Amino acid sequence: MFIPTVNEESMKITLVSLLEIEEQTELANIVKMSKIVYSPQWEFSGIVSDQRKLYVEIKVPVNLKKFAQENIQMLSKCCRDIYENDEDYACSGARIGTRAIVAEEIEYEDKVILLEKDSVYTNFIKYLSGNDRIDALQKNYLYEACATGNQGNILAASVMLGCAAEISLKKLCEAFHIYYQNNHTEKETENFSSKVMKAKTAYIRLDEFTKRAEVHSDLFKSFGFENLKLNFNFLDIIRQTRNDAGHPTGKRLDENEFKTMLGNYQLSLGRYLTAIENLSLPKVNL
Repeated sequence: MFIPTVNEESMKITLVSLLEIEEQTELANIVKMSKIVYSPQWEFSGIVSDQRKLYVEIKVPVNLKKFAQENIQMLSKCCRDIYENDEDYACSGARIGTRAIVAEEIEYEDKVILLEKDSVYTNFIKYLSGNDRIDALQKNYLYEACATGNQGNILAASVMLGCAAEISLKKLCEAFHIYYQNNHTEKETENFSSKVMKAKTAYIRLDEFTKRAEVHSDLFKSFGFENLKLNFNFLDIIRQTRNDAGHPTGKRLDENEFKTMLGNYQLSLGRYLTAIENLSLPKVNL
C-alpha cells in the first residue's frame, strides 16, 4: 500500500511557497489553481533496491497546460526537492495533467449560458444579476465582457469592459459636478465644468477629475477609496487596454491578465457606485 511521506495538500502548499521564493510567480499561481495527485509507478528508481518511481501529477486548467509543460523542469526540480524519498518510492519529478472543468448553468435576463463553476466570469454575472445599483447599459457591457471572455474572445471582452469603465467615469464626473454645484462657488463649478466635463479626451477628463478628488480626499475616503490615484488610474488602464484591443495595434491581452482586470473591476465597482450615489445628494455628510 502506497503511503506518501508528504501528503498531496502539503506538497501543493509547499510547492507554491517554493515557486514564490524562486520568483516564479506565474507558475505559483498556476499551481494554486491546480490539483496535486501522486502517481506511483511499477518502474524501479535505480537508486535503492526495490524502490520504485513516484511522479507528482499537477492537474492544471486546460488553458494553462502549455505554459506548465514548458516549465516542467522547474516544477520537477521543486517536487523532487520537497518530497521525502523512502525505501518504497523516490520522486522522479512532475507530470502535467488536466484539471476537469466543473460547469454550471447561469441564467441572466432570460439567457442561459454554461460557465465554469466559481470562475471570475460566473461570479461577476451572479453579481450583476442581483444588483439593482448598476444601470442597464453598463450591465449589458459587463455581461458581454464575461460571456465573450468565457469563450476565450479576450479582445472583444476587453472592449466591452472598457465601455463599462467609461460609463463609470462618465457617471462619476456627472455626480462630482453636482457636488460642486451644491457645495462650491459658481466660479469653481464653472472651472470643473470646463476642465472635467468638457475635457477633449477621456485621459484628460480622468486626470482633472482625480486632481479634484485628491483635494477632497476625506470625502472620497468616506466612500471607501484609500488610494485615490491608484483607484481611479485603474479606469485609465482599462481604457488603454480597450483602445489597444479595439484598434489593429497588434497588442494582445493574456486571458489571466484580463481575468485579473475583470475581478479588480468588480471589487472597485461598488466604491464607484457609492461615490456616484452620494456625490449626487443635495448635502454630503462625512
